[in-house]
Order: sequence, then structure tokens, then C-alpha cells
Amino acid sequence: MLVIGFPDDDPNQDEVLWQTDRDSIAHVERRTFTKVGVEAVITFTDGSWFRVAPPEASDHWEVVRHLAYASELVAPEALTAGQKGTVATFAAERPSFRTVVTRRPSGNFAIEVTSASVPDPREGSDPRLRLMGPDGEHVNFEPGDL
Repeated sequence: MLVIGFPDDDPNQDEVLWQTDRDSIAHVERRTFTKVGVEAVITFTDGSWFRVAPPEASDHWEVVRHLAYASELVAPEALTAGQKGTVATFAAERPSFRTVVTRRPSGNFAIEVTSASVPDPREGSDPRLRLMGPDGEHVNFEPGDL
């Protein structure tokens, strides 16, 4: 986990504020009852913790999604033919800088397409998300998928 800052709100001049290995995170709990809409409390294996919130209200904050649930990255060559087709179609529907596929706790696969190579310091990376099943078919979200 890496926390960066942007001096003078310049996304070309990021600086590392703090970092730790993913293994030092014991638990991440989403909090949806806050003014922001979604926040998280991250608890570490040494018992310390901190609260994080997105730059603006968001029900599906990708940082919390990846920390709260063990996202398993799926290599493109590990996808089925149907999944590869779905990923290609989804990525082609919008200008994309990066496409990432993860296996969610439900067993479904999430496709995330990020449109900007440099995140906006106030709004983040603005990813688009779609869920698919083992053959690339559309599936509904299940608990833990977001």
C-alpha cells in the first residue's frame, strides 16, 4: 500500500508520503454511513489503524475494494476465450489507458478500465467496472464484488 501526495496539486510531481506491505494490513472495513458516502478503517497487524476517505462521495471506491477484499489479479493468458472477448469489447467502448481483470471473492471476474494515465489529484483515476462470469457472460454483483 502506497500513499502519495501531489505538491501544489501537480500530478506530475508525486511524492511518497507513506508505504507498507499488503501483508501488514489485517483488516479493512468499509463504512457507508459517513457524510462522504464511503470511507474505510484500515487496521494493521500491529493493532494500529487509520481512516481513509475518497476525494469525493463514491459508492464504489476502487481503493477500498482492492484492500477490503483479496483481489486476485488474473493474467490475460489465463482468461477463457469468452472472457478475452468480453474484456476486448469492454475496453474498446471507451478510451483506455489500462485494463485490469481480478477474480472477486464470489468467483466472478471484474474488468476495470482506467481512462487516464495520470490520476487527477482531486478525483483519482475514474475507472469503469464490469463484472463477468467464467465464460465472459454478464453476471450480477454479489456481496464482496464491489
